[in-house]
Amino acid sequence: MKISSNQSGAITASKNLVDFDIPAGMVYDLSKSYMVLNSSIETTDTHSAPSAGGATPAQSGGVGVYNISVRYNDGAQTNRHFKNKHLVRNVSMFSQSVGMVEDIRRSDVLQYNLDLYRDDIDTQVNSSYDQVDSLLGANANNGVKWSPYRRFSPEGNEASDDLEREIRIDLKEVMNSCNNIWDGNKYGNTRVHAELNIAQLETIEFLQAADPIWAATDGVPRQGIKADTTAGDKQTITTLRLYDNPAEDSPFYIGQKLTFTGTIGATANNLNGFVRQITAIEHLATKALKLTLDKVLATGTIASDTAITIKGCDAASSTLNIDSAELVLYVTNQAPPPSLIFTTYKTEEDSFTNGGTNYNHQYYLDSNVQNIFWGSRSSDKQLGFEEKINTYRIRESGADKTDRDVTYGSSLHLRRLQRAFANAGMNIRNYTAGIFNNVNRVSHLIGATGAVDIPVYMIGETTQVGEMPKLLDVNIVANGSFTNITLFKQELKQM
Repeated sequence: MKISSNQSGAITASKNLVDFDIPAGMVYDLSKSYMVLNSSIETTDTHSAPSAGGATPAQSGGVGVYNISVRYNDGAQTNRHFKNKHLVRNVSMFSQSVGMVEDIRRSDVLQYNLDLYRDDIDTQVNSSYDQVDSLLGANANNGVKWSPYRRFSPEGNEASDDLEREIRIDLKEVMNSCNNIWDGNKYGNTRVHAELNIAQLETIEFLQAADPIWAATDGVPRQGIKADTTAGDKQTITTLRLYDNPAEDSPFYIGQKLTFTGTIGATANNLNGFVRQITAIEHLATKALKLTLDKVLATGTIASDTAITIKGCDAASSTLNIDSAELVLYVTNQAPPPSLIFTTYKTEEDSFTNGGTNYNHQYYLDSNVQNIFWGSRSSDKQLGFEEKINTYRIRESGADKTDRDVTYGSSLHLRRLQRAFANAGMNIRNYTAGIFNNVNRVSHLIGATGAVDIPVYMIGETTQVGEMPKLLDVNIVANGSFTNITLFKQELKQM
């Protein structure tokens, strides 16, 4: 069953709320149900009309296919890899019969930081290609970030296409109550509400003119064109670089526009600034690529392997459009459980910006809170806990959780973190404690010095579940202030 959001029209930075009403009277498997944001990337083309006239205009015209993706801009950084579920800033579910089921503020921050520990590196890399923000190829020689909004044709003459993209967010990824069979007969009409991080999304183009991959010196540069001493019109060119498998390592595709520099034949045939579109690609026996262009470049010979160079062409503009939101519900005949038991989160936010490096705070915890996760960010838009912790100590109801201060990154810290994850029913599969840097083509995690490029700092601790609320005292020694502190209180719920 598919349900449209109550809000009509496009989803934008200022219209970023979606509500879905799940009707009573049926049984749903919410673990198989998901939200869908129907999206596309629209481009405009500077060179859609031929220019300079004549048989060989400088710009041949036509509309190109551009390799444009989406990234998350937190106001200071644009290189942090994110997943579809991190677009959900706040999320809640309300039932007609039992009231509020879950209400999680800053679900994006919670899931972002938990994922850094729950997902091993292979999972993070492999799953990225199902996400709206795919990772750059990790191969130093030919790493290209291919847009999920395009279907690229690396050989033959079949045109590449612009695609619409469904941004899928599984309900169970943002609310643990949704990892269950949901009895609509028992719980009545139910509303799912979400606030989305649309304002932080922006487009980014790859293989454009300034992309360093064209002139990269990892072997023969991709910008090189082979000499051709035959006379006549030049409408095909051959790459100087050889490619074993164009589908995997070539930066060229049908419909791509290229910008030329150099000369053909007489010096009067200066190609600087010429733009042509690829209409066919042939993988030759020599492993070079023969590129057929939409119009003749010029008449004459290509005197040497350095006479012509090529690079990509920039789109005039690009816009991410999210036209609508839908909820896809999986209706089932499976018998629902007599009750639901799940964990959910309450959120408390704070700041420490008055100077000093010693942060002390007392938090109130309900009796059913079983774990806490603490961290700080330098801005509200930032998702990762990137503000540094040196040491910390936690007391619950006046009793120390450890017999000494905990140094961040020590074996004691990792044991406490592992214990909290285990108590929450989660496994730690990655102790790197780093964010994937979606700028590097060689390594997404490790910088030039061999250290983690973008480290994160998260505290995890267990708490006692009992009949009475408790107080949690937190003392943290840091390098400086904490701008945006977030404490997530994981609690057990039954209904």
